[in-house]
Amino acid sequence: MSTPVSKPGYLTYLHGFRGVAILAIIGAHAWSVLGSFGAQQNNPDYIWLYSVTETLFHGATLFFALISGLLYSRVLSGKSWGTFFRNKGANVILPYALLTILLTVLAWPGYLEYGKANGITFFFPEELSKNLVFGQVQTHLWYIPVLAVLFLCTPVLDRLRKPGNGIGLLLLALMPLVVSRTPFPQLISWQSIAFFLGAYAFGMYLGDRLEAMLALVKRHLPALLVLLVAFTVVNFLLFRWEYVATGFTSLHQSVVYSQKMLAALVILYALHAHEAGIPKPLLTLGTYAFSLYFLHFTFVWLLSEAFVKHVPDAGILAITLAGFAIYVLCIVCSLLLSLLIRKLLGRYSRYLIGT
Repeated sequence: MSTPVSKPGYLTYLHGFRGVAILAIIGAHAWSVLGSFGAQQNNPDYIWLYSVTETLFHGATLFFALISGLLYSRVLSGKSWGTFFRNKGANVILPYALLTILLTVLAWPGYLEYGKANGITFFFPEELSKNLVFGQVQTHLWYIPVLAVLFLCTPVLDRLRKPGNGIGLLLLALMPLVVSRTPFPQLISWQSIAFFLGAYAFGMYLGDRLEAMLALVKRHLPALLVLLVAFTVVNFLLFRWEYVATGFTSLHQSVVYSQKMLAALVILYALHAHEAGIPKPLLTLGTYAFSLYFLHFTFVWLLSEAFVKHVPDAGILAITLAGFAIYVLCIVCSLLLSLLIRKLLGRYSRYLIGT
């Protein structure tokens, strides 16, 4: 895995992996938000559902970081730094900023009501600045400020691609095993940046060696599958035992990182092996992955709130099915809204929703 390869612009299986990534990220919210609205406290069996969904989906944002690194090596590395930063500013930072402004405006009456009830004075510029810097206007938006820092680090990481056959990138890829992200509510920290920097660096390393990587995965697929199953089981048990993933080095976050990186390798290999048969809907999700990331949480929140309000004593089966319904509905609604915005705005839609 030491010989860089040519950089074709579009790879169907990588595009399909973007679709898998956004499905996993939305899955991370579809059931957990139900829990935050009271399903977890009201149903003792919820811990089993929580453990399963978190095992499958928690940490799926690592897939996005990995893909960003892959795409840099395959597509953007030959372009000027001006082009790179303009691209990221227009397609990532600008949509994030516009969405944050819109959501802050919509939430402002709630700010004022809460402030009045608790004797707190809120200033719109101050709250908007906090939301922009920390991505806190909606829970999932914390990743964009982290991603912005990864973009700023890209020129340094780029210089590590060739010396020692990319050993510097590989060492950074191991960093999340000892430097863990900080958990909710303090999602943004230097530890979290280091954690996702590892996945970003790993993506850059793999992007230079995709064909060699796929051949390596093929040769060692049985062993990789055994490791993936083992880390998945351990991940489930840690969630089931309600292990608290805190500290500079968290065993649980190390397990999550290992599981997701192994899953990424196996999924990429499977998509490449069956490239001709990748479902078109998955490719469509890949095309609109970033807009779905921006838009989905609002639908998840509204649908979860409505369900808990109207079915406050739901059992575990009803919660499981409701989560699945929310999962499907928010994907459909987010995709339809993305298609509508793209139809209305054409190529300018990327400045609003990233696609």
